[in-house]
Amino acid sequence: MIGSLLLWLLGIIIFGGLALYSLGSWLFANERRPDEIHYVKADDGWEIAVRRYRPRGERRLKTPIIMQHGLGANHRDFDLDDKHSLALLLANEGYDCFLPDLRGIGGSRYRKAGWPNKWHINFDDFVQRDLPAVIDHILAQTGAKKVHYIGHSMGGMIGYALCMGDYATKIKTMTSFAGPAMFDGMSHFKPLVRWSWALNPFPAIHNGVWGRILAPLSYLFPVVGNKVVNPENMNRAVLANACANVLAPVPRRLLLQFGGWVELGEWGSHLPESYQSGFERIKTPIYCLVGTKDFWCPLKAITPVTERVSSRKKRLRVFSKENGDSADYGHGDIVVGRTAPDEIFPTVRAWLFENDRVSV
Repeated sequence: MIGSLLLWLLGIIIFGGLALYSLGSWLFANERRPDEIHYVKADDGWEIAVRRYRPRGERRLKTPIIMQHGLGANHRDFDLDDKHSLALLLANEGYDCFLPDLRGIGGSRYRKAGWPNKWHINFDDFVQRDLPAVIDHILAQTGAKKVHYIGHSMGGMIGYALCMGDYATKIKTMTSFAGPAMFDGMSHFKPLVRWSWALNPFPAIHNGVWGRILAPLSYLFPVVGNKVVNPENMNRAVLANACANVLAPVPRRLLLQFGGWVELGEWGSHLPESYQSGFERIKTPIYCLVGTKDFWCPLKAITPVTERVSSRKKRLRVFSKENGDSADYGHGDIVVGRTAPDEIFPTVRAWLFENDRVSV
């Protein structure tokens, strides 16, 4: 009797999941068309898919922009729809904008035969292989000498790491949307470490599948996304759109690497000299943005960045009602929130114009 009930329950769960996935795909899944898609070869055989939006209008600004997504996301992080697209906004201002999908994400692909494990991916691959190849490709395509780098969440972390090394000379400015840098004292991540054994059977967590399932639920009950966004600052349809189109797989090895940093309290604790100890080497002009409702990047994880870097030009902006903004921003709504295009994006445009000496 109990066995039959369990089978019935399992069948209901599977059927319900498939139904929600189909509904989420039908109602909310969509593919935006950039001007171009480039495939950039890394030195180990991966081809990194890079979407490009060419500059619109009469103005042509010479420094191209890289917009790098974060953990569990893809390039749609910065290009969700016409309104919630920092890429399109800056292209309309005259910038050449490039949006990479990191290895294992979206259209990025491996071309060599005999690849032993597609998901054998960690953070260092992004810093040492993917982004150097992308930066060199963009400079070759545009004839520019440097790029502006914009990163969200882990994308911001990749930017910090690049600005500590040889590629710092190729980065004109660095903008970090809620990019955490300090892992000590972040006790709310401890469950990730405690339950890491449960990930062993899975080479990757396929967030894209869960996103399609959650899309209809998030439209009906926005609170389901409250650890990723501040639901009060999200349009329901936009939240469902983000669930269905932005979420992407997370390799187990990468997730466990983050878990190790949380456990040991130091970002890059696997290295002889950790990333966390290298902030004094950063001299690139840097702008950090964060919201007070951010679960994944609390203030204590990003505010020390501008205190420790050696950059002459550095800026930290905390978005909250207390600081005169219209909303208390969370981790995701700082790029796709209801008020982000009118409140967040203009500060990024002003930062870039200021460094490029462009008149408004």
